[in-house]
Amino acid sequence: MPKRHKHLFEQVVSLENLFAAAHKAMRGKRGKVPVAHCFAELEKAVVGVRNDLITGTWQPGEYFYFTITDPKEREVAAAPFRDRIVHHALVRVLEPIFDRRFIADSYACRPGKGTHAGLARAQQFTKRYRYCLKCDIQKYFPNIDHALLRLQIERALGDRRVLEVIDRILSSHIDSTVQEWPDTGDLFSVIERRRGLPIGNLTSQFFANIYLHPLDLFVKHELRVTGYLRYVDDFLLFGDDRSLLKAQGQRVRDYVQSLRLRIHPDKFRLTATEHGIDFVGFVLSPDGRIRLRHANVRRFVRRFKRQAWSVRTGRMELTDLRQRTRSWIAHAGHAQTYRLRRDIFRDIELLGCRDTSNRGLRGGSFNNNDNNLQSSNRNNNNPTNENNNIGFRVSSLRTGPPA
Repeated sequence: MPKRHKHLFEQVVSLENLFAAAHKAMRGKRGKVPVAHCFAELEKAVVGVRNDLITGTWQPGEYFYFTITDPKEREVAAAPFRDRIVHHALVRVLEPIFDRRFIADSYACRPGKGTHAGLARAQQFTKRYRYCLKCDIQKYFPNIDHALLRLQIERALGDRRVLEVIDRILSSHIDSTVQEWPDTGDLFSVIERRRGLPIGNLTSQFFANIYLHPLDLFVKHELRVTGYLRYVDDFLLFGDDRSLLKAQGQRVRDYVQSLRLRIHPDKFRLTATEHGIDFVGFVLSPDGRIRLRHANVRRFVRRFKRQAWSVRTGRMELTDLRQRTRSWIAHAGHAQTYRLRRDIFRDIELLGCRDTSNRGLRGGSFNNNDNNLQSSNRNNNNPTNENNNIGFRVSSLRTGPPA
């Protein structure tokens, strides 16, 4: 039986761990008012959080809820910054413990893993096997059962004070409560089961990996599926025997129900790998070709046009657009997308004037300097020769009004 870890609370509340957690929580957010306020009084904020944890008086604050609709509607919960310090401090201590237990082919929110590592592994399986069963959990985060999650965590942790902090985090957000009546009880012997994790918490991503870890073990050790990988609630089973893979899929469906979850009926598909495997936003083929999912390209184009309009009207800085676009180009570069990227960035208006000379985009730099249109200057983005590379050069921009 795996070891249960104790004496972890002292590590969680150590000043070194809390300060490291605070800096991690601030990364990329120091311009926001609550974070900037805490940064100005960082020592006071960290010591205050530590005292609340030690005395047992720490309670999660109110979430700020907002809805995003890209690609589908989701309610996101933003925790107060003080709570995010606790989340990071907790995960910093617990992650090494659980990461050793996870299978190698679980790729979400883990050190050294991620979307592109999962993509590379899925491509290996796509080349090796004839068939693939793609599965997805229906409304995963809202349906995670608190009691089952708590039981799985308790199998690894034996520190009562750490478990109390986890209980408070779980109780801070409830999507729904299901009432159940035991077979041996009477009408009043009702059990209320709380469900749901807030999308947006670092702890939610971490707990989500823990919750489906038993499924990973079931598929790898009981079903003995070699070609298996998972990214959050999206997972693939590969094989060369279509009938066997179909039977394994039914057993996976039954096991998922034992976790009080349900496979999405429209995302439970058995297909030949030669027809392409859709995974983490890419479509993989056995011949090695990788292309972006069409819906992802359409979303980026719509978003990029909105952001370009914001730059033209002064609502967004050009440097911000560069940074966002570099990130997408780096992501898209994992597929064969050179021509796609060239076509997307061919006609861009940012400073109020379109150049009709059809120079479009060329080369590899985001270029906002008319002097750089000369071939001798095509690597110089500005007078200081600063590199603002986002993958393509916008050579049709003008800084002044049209003639």
